[in-house]
Amino acid sequence: MRRISRLLAVAAAGALLVAACSSDNSGSNSTTAATTGETTAITTGDTSADTTAPAETTTPAATSWAVDTSGCVDPAAAEAPITGTIKIGSAMPLSGGVAAAAFAPVKDGFLAYMDYANSKGLLGDVKIEATIEDDQYNKDLTPGAISKQIDAGVQVFAGIIGSPNNTAVRDTLNEECIPQLNALTGAPKWGQVKDYPWTTGLLVPYTVESKVYAKQLAQMYPNGAKVALFYVNSEFGQVYADAFKELAPQYNLQIVDEQTIEATDEAPPTAQVTSIASKKPDVIMAVPLGAGCIGFLSELASAKAQDTAWTPATFITNTCASSLILQVAGAAANGIYTSNNLIDVTAPANASVPSVKEYLDYMASIGKSDIAATAAAGWTDAEVTVAIIKQAQASPDGLSRASIINAARNFTYTPMLARQGVVDKSMGEADPYLAESLQVLQYDSTTATFKEIGSLITEFETP
Repeated sequence: MRRISRLLAVAAAGALLVAACSSDNSGSNSTTAATTGETTAITTGDTSADTTAPAETTTPAATSWAVDTSGCVDPAAAEAPITGTIKIGSAMPLSGGVAAAAFAPVKDGFLAYMDYANSKGLLGDVKIEATIEDDQYNKDLTPGAISKQIDAGVQVFAGIIGSPNNTAVRDTLNEECIPQLNALTGAPKWGQVKDYPWTTGLLVPYTVESKVYAKQLAQMYPNGAKVALFYVNSEFGQVYADAFKELAPQYNLQIVDEQTIEATDEAPPTAQVTSIASKKPDVIMAVPLGAGCIGFLSELASAKAQDTAWTPATFITNTCASSLILQVAGAAANGIYTSNNLIDVTAPANASVPSVKEYLDYMASIGKSDIAATAAAGWTDAEVTVAIIKQAQASPDGLSRASIINAARNFTYTPMLARQGVVDKSMGEADPYLAESLQVLQYDSTTATFKEIGSLITEFETP
């Protein structure tokens, strides 16, 4: 039951690192595994299967976007060389009940990759010291967690979970000119380069995901379709809903119902699904979180069983796209549409993919059996962070906080767990979003696998 409860609680971290993970009474986790001095890139084996090898990072040209350090609290510190050890920090929910259970795999994946990078010597003679402080998924606690790490000399932050949590520290980190990399949210606000040059996101913007679904629906319903929206009443859900409503006229989609649920609601959304069912929409666009993923699908299955003639196409955001989560829903999840840009590491069919095997083998070697999609998201966040630092290290300016954010803004890379064809790319203010590719998927509950629908879709956005 504990494992099922944890799966039900998995939330926004996932789209989409430690030989030993330690916790002390201060609520932090860290890893400082020794490096080997090896400097070769990570090798993922045969890339002709379902993935591509990590792309080489590229050193920014002289004409590339570059940060202005003149407004920093301490410009010299922003440009000071980093040698010997680089301290990377984050804030995640390590306690606090359901949030901690939901996001525990993210922490494990993040720290595991940092240890992996040290063991491979990916930064040469620079050792990674990674620390995660507990903010309980409470935005009011995030500033204190980050300040503690700044006081301890942390030079880079990465993988902070949650839009409100990242927002709570964005001003401070930009004033201090400390890179805030790869925020684990898809809020489009992370593309505000002029106002917040030191902050970047990792996940596909929710606005892009909404457009991918709208384009798919236009193909499925060329004569138009009636759509019902179901979403969590939060900044997360509202971004999707607003984007979809804005896109609807362009793709001949009519919104016929709009229902919300509170993120804290534990009761199933019976009334909301009943309302939707009464409108008989052709399509349901659902944006639940955590237990809401399972609760919504279960209620929808009941409604469809009462009216077998009603067979709406159901799209659910990629926060629920792990087969591990959908297996809990069982037959209720059969046929739903979703998307992702990472390989589903929980699917047995993918266990032999070279990059997935490497990931699974390493997680097993450090005693981490929880390999949910959220763990892969944490691993990927750390991988991209290390790749950015490696590019900064190779730049003419050498490794510094300034060169790290310059690398992040002029960056091309394919993570080892990315689906085939995915390339992450950022180009300063011209294109501030790193990940903008998604594959539409349809879930088969009988085999617990996803079928690819159409081709990989890439949608570029600018601020």
